[in-house]
Amino acid sequence: MKMLSIPKVLLLGLLVLTSAVHATEPIPLRAGPVTMVFDADNVFLRYIKVGPHEVLRGINAPVRNQNWATIAPKVTHLEVKDHGDSFEVSFDVRCQNEEIDFRWKGSISGSDQGVVEFSFDGEAHSTFKRNRIGFCVLHGPSAAGHPWVIETPDGDKSKGQFPKFVSPEQPAKNLRAITHEVAPGIRARVDFKGEVFEMEDQRNWTDASFKTYCTPLEIPYPVEVPKGTKISQKIRISLVDGHSKGTPSQANGAILTLTENETTLPKLGVQVSGEVQNLTDLQIKRIKALHLDHLRVDLDLSEKSFINELRRATRQANAIGVSLHIGLNLGESPDFETLLKEIKKLQPPVSYWLVTGGDPPHFQAVSKQLAPLAGEAKIGMTRIANFVDLNRARPKDKSIEAVGFGINPQIHAFDNASMIETLPIHADVVNSTRQFVGNRPLIIGPITLAPQFINGEDQPGGPPVGPLPTYVDTRQVEPFTAAWTLGSIKHLADAGAHSATYFETVGWNGIMDADDVKDRPAAFPSTPGKTFPVYQLLKEFSRFPGGQVQQIDSSDTLAAVGIALHAPGLRRVLIGNLTSEPQTVTLRGFSVKPVTVQLLNGKPIDTQAELRINLPPYGVARIDRIVD
Repeated sequence: MKMLSIPKVLLLGLLVLTSAVHATEPIPLRAGPVTMVFDADNVFLRYIKVGPHEVLRGINAPVRNQNWATIAPKVTHLEVKDHGDSFEVSFDVRCQNEEIDFRWKGSISGSDQGVVEFSFDGEAHSTFKRNRIGFCVLHGPSAAGHPWVIETPDGDKSKGQFPKFVSPEQPAKNLRAITHEVAPGIRARVDFKGEVFEMEDQRNWTDASFKTYCTPLEIPYPVEVPKGTKISQKIRISLVDGHSKGTPSQANGAILTLTENETTLPKLGVQVSGEVQNLTDLQIKRIKALHLDHLRVDLDLSEKSFINELRRATRQANAIGVSLHIGLNLGESPDFETLLKEIKKLQPPVSYWLVTGGDPPHFQAVSKQLAPLAGEAKIGMTRIANFVDLNRARPKDKSIEAVGFGINPQIHAFDNASMIETLPIHADVVNSTRQFVGNRPLIIGPITLAPQFINGEDQPGGPPVGPLPTYVDTRQVEPFTAAWTLGSIKHLADAGAHSATYFETVGWNGIMDADDVKDRPAAFPSTPGKTFPVYQLLKEFSRFPGGQVQQIDSSDTLAAVGIALHAPGLRRVLIGNLTSEPQTVTLRGFSVKPVTVQLLNGKPIDTQAELRINLPPYGVARIDRIVD
């Protein structure tokens, strides 16, 4: 087939993400120079800004049960009075699940002087146990490194700054107010009333915020809340200076601009399926077409089942033609003897052995046993739940050859917007890890939508209780996951991660569905034997394993994302719409010559110095340019 000399565009993920449609659309509000959006479905005041400068990422008031699960809010009697440059909002909220029945009245007001107040007045209508109830105030990641003045309930003041790199411990405690520099010449103050507040760096869980929350963690929990208990709190936001610098920004779609910065694409892989024991010939063919680097499997050496898991993973890796990343959980009585026998017999194509957990003796035990058989494979350690586990127990053993950690975007919030916000933090956690591991390879994964490992109180609970297991998310089959994964790969590439492992081969946590799904709960939207949009996304990377990545900057990192890939004879740009609304995205710097872009619907776009591409909600576009 003759190659065309004009770029071609392929739109991925043309299905509408129905779960992203709000019963109540987000409500834009303005208080003088301050703008914001109220997400009534999640009772979340979001994106509080002065012009283009973010004051706060958001404010919400979750009810967390004794397992740290968030009780989904149900909002009624919503009333909005919009006066143009001021407003009043009122509503009722009921949080009910099992023994918990807590109700509260909320009110939000904004003055033309830029003062915003959010009040919470609640009452327990049952007796239950809780870990936390009340306000969480989120300063966004743009605050990192900016100076602050904090005040305590006693009136004491002290100067400091938001941590630049991810802080393993609480940056501030015993808070009554925080004043910080939003941008040169603009400072904002946040006052907290009704409880004792402290701050944690939520980037530890790849959340995009510094969270100031009520009820310090040093106070024992859970606590019984007797029926009739009343809780009242208030948050007040005001501008200390910069009142005249708040001209609201006008958004006409995100602009993506190619830069001169280049990195290397992380080595991409997927996990062995936790649902399907064996791969069919068609599934193997599909996975081979992705030109992945590796499969990952985690083995519990204290369980006899690890033998079959190792054999299965080896068989599949050999069939696909990839290496293995093998996580080793030692447990109480690791069977090293059987492991070594199986390694000698199977000769698994291992590139990384990763000891799970942060116990130094465990790493030394594995290194001692495996070193004679490792060959070119590296022996490292990983934390499979979250970056916070690695950050709070930083490895000091210089013989550790690689370091890793898992990522998921649903530790504290579960809506699409909050999950999209985590994407730039994938780069932050990699850059922070570099500060204490140096240049050792960073093996990132597993990367999944929902938490895969829940360890009692050490891991905040997953999504609200429902008909599906906590490790399954119905969005796995939707275009949202392809757009989210594109953002993750882009930011991990920008930060220089060595490898990234996403999802599983087959099944409801996979990149394609299983052939036999008859035993699943009806709540999961099964598509037997079909590939998911995220499979199609990974296929777009198949021409570029280990290739160069040209960094693309976005005018709005929460709206659109892009990555530029280089291979001999081909330049490819992938662009993703990160919103639940159709969007026209502008790409600059890809070509200075007139080009014609052909969409799948047959409509041409003529342009010169820039491309404008209409993307559906969570849509992804491919732009190819054939080069000599």
